[in-house]
Amino acid sequence: MNLIRNKKGLTLTAGSILLLAFLFLVPYKKTIIGIPSPAFEPVRRFYFWLIVLGCGFLFCLGALLWIKKKFSYGLYPVTVILLGLFYLLVLPPFSAPDEAAHFVSAYRLSSQIMGKQAVADEKFLSNATEEEKERIRHGANVLVRSGDDVPGLNTEPGQTAYNLVFTQLFSKDHSQGLTVRSEIPVNTSPVVYLPQAVGITLARLFHLGYIPLVMLGRLFNLLTFAGMSYFAIRVMPFKKEIIAAVSCLPMTLHLAASYSYDTVFIGLSMMFFAWCFYLAFEKDKVTVKDTVLLALLLILLEPGKIVYLPLAGICLFIPSAKFQSKKQYWISFFSVIGAVLLSVFLVNRLVLTTWATQTESYVGWSEAAGYTLSDVWNRPYDSFLVYYETFVTQLNYYLVTMLGGFLGNLDPNLTVPAFCLILLCYTLFISAIRREGEEVPLKRGQKWFMLFLVFLSACLVLTSMFLGWTPKEMTYITGVQGRYFIPLLPLVFLTIFDKNLSIKVDLWKSAWYLECFVSIYALIRICSTSCLRL
Repeated sequence: MNLIRNKKGLTLTAGSILLLAFLFLVPYKKTIIGIPSPAFEPVRRFYFWLIVLGCGFLFCLGALLWIKKKFSYGLYPVTVILLGLFYLLVLPPFSAPDEAAHFVSAYRLSSQIMGKQAVADEKFLSNATEEEKERIRHGANVLVRSGDDVPGLNTEPGQTAYNLVFTQLFSKDHSQGLTVRSEIPVNTSPVVYLPQAVGITLARLFHLGYIPLVMLGRLFNLLTFAGMSYFAIRVMPFKKEIIAAVSCLPMTLHLAASYSYDTVFIGLSMMFFAWCFYLAFEKDKVTVKDTVLLALLLILLEPGKIVYLPLAGICLFIPSAKFQSKKQYWISFFSVIGAVLLSVFLVNRLVLTTWATQTESYVGWSEAAGYTLSDVWNRPYDSFLVYYETFVTQLNYYLVTMLGGFLGNLDPNLTVPAFCLILLCYTLFISAIRREGEEVPLKRGQKWFMLFLVFLSACLVLTSMFLGWTPKEMTYITGVQGRYFIPLLPLVFLTIFDKNLSIKVDLWKSAWYLECFVSIYALIRICSTSCLRL
């Protein structure tokens, strides 16, 4: 039986590689002709090697999955890193949503780590150029090396961006002085920018140029996510495949290979779920160290994204019988809850106070009046209609952008095709379905409770953008993207894990391979489009 499965797996590998070669035979010629030479010769070489290395990656992955007798969980983080490197190169810096703002936020933290001046002060302002003064008037204040503010990288991948990256990838910094970037930094917990800041700091210490500095920060964000997802996979007592499937979604990898702080939140949420389920269903006794780690994960996760606060309810799955005594259980319970609520308040007190007290709201991007909590209390039915219209008109958009549609800065031309989205849904389903011999520790009541927590968290996601981003002239909530719901996916698919729904054949390897195939196919397709842009 194993021999038959191995043959089918190797056939799938060979077939997918041949399919890639067939699908990009004509586009390859068109793309190569459309790239000017010799001015953009590095872009030509990159496109060629992307196809070669993409096929090589699929060949090696297929060989490791179906030739090796024993499957190693160490393959997951390696796959995340390798696929992430493809995303890092194909989607160049600042092409991810809000990436430029996250970059200056990480740069500010890097300066603080190095003990250097991080933001502009009165002394800098007195000697600033008119352009720098204008940027400061608009809210920008992060100081960078003068060589770290050069044009060429923007929200749309194209020939210019690719050429800049590949010709300057090993450049050194020879700039003098400081300047102010035009982006306004994000004010949130600095922990979510620590991986990126470490990469930037190393680049500055070794006097690397602008491009290697930007890429190194992205790389450290990717490595951190790979480590967090691997921790979650190792700790998760059942259905590790769900963590692996969510970690390898195109949108997840796109964020991981950028400066986005969503990467840390996704990784922390998976670590938190895995640790809770480990304490609830596998470990015999819960110690003080276990409780401290649980509290630490929540303290890192919740303040930066209070919309995920309901997810902390998973802690209730841990039985009181696993503690030394009832007293220790209640002390641990109130200590964790108190520490989390205090951290949430300290980080978000200004936002929470504003929401609670404001009677008028102004949405800057539309220059129009927005909604407030008083509007919700005074006209609850009108608010309900906005939520209803959002669900009816935007649900498909949320699903598509959660899986991998509209990559780049929500670019509709850089998307994962519909048949690939179907394959991604198939992979998620296979990752959650019960196989013969697997025990299902989750009870029906616990599954309903998980769905309730997901519902509350999703409502908070919508409410945050309803109050902070939606003008009253809109009939639905604006600003919400599918990536905000990725941390909720593991809980949603765990509800499928049921003893009454099972399959006899283990399809996980082939499903996960197909998920990785989707990334390679989509990235080559995206590169084919981007290489023809200026």
